[in-house]
Amino acid sequence: MSFCAPIKDTSLSPKARSKDVAEKVSSRAVNNAYALLRIRPRSEFEIRERLRTKGYDGALIDEIVTGLKGRGDIDDQKFADFWVNSRMHLNPVGDVVLRHELKARGVAAAVIDAALEAKSKAYDEYELALAMAVERFERLKKLDRQKAMKRLYDFLLRRGFGYDTVRRIVEKLAK
Repeated sequence: MSFCAPIKDTSLSPKARSKDVAEKVSSRAVNNAYALLRIRPRSEFEIRERLRTKGYDGALIDEIVTGLKGRGDIDDQKFADFWVNSRMHLNPVGDVVLRHELKARGVAAAVIDAALEAKSKAYDEYELALAMAVERFERLKKLDRQKAMKRLYDFLLRRGFGYDTVRRIVEKLAK
């Protein structure tokens, strides 16, 4: 009967093993970032927060974000433009709501202003709000006229449209 001693892996020194582990962790973090970006574009803040919640350290996150920005995979201006356009096509809202949503996603104020400026050139906020108001007003016709107008006014304000725009629309529909 022969007994064999366990074979030790002597191919990697402890230093090399820790470097190998660090590379695997870095690779996994990059893969996590790209998995998030495959779903939809993300702001730099969103990527940082998601990687932080997964337990990666700050230095690694900085390294990954710098690499992604260098390759053009993260760009807050492109993200803000994407966000504004998708919201305007899927579920239109006014500037107030868009500003709040972009700020919550960590986009800088100057970038938000530029995206909203581009939106104002591409979309007529009054026409969007009017179309939404007409549709909503049809559902409110059963109510008392003043109550219907109040609900319509509140609805448009919640959607983030400006007070002047909302007032003009409500006055138009009240006639």
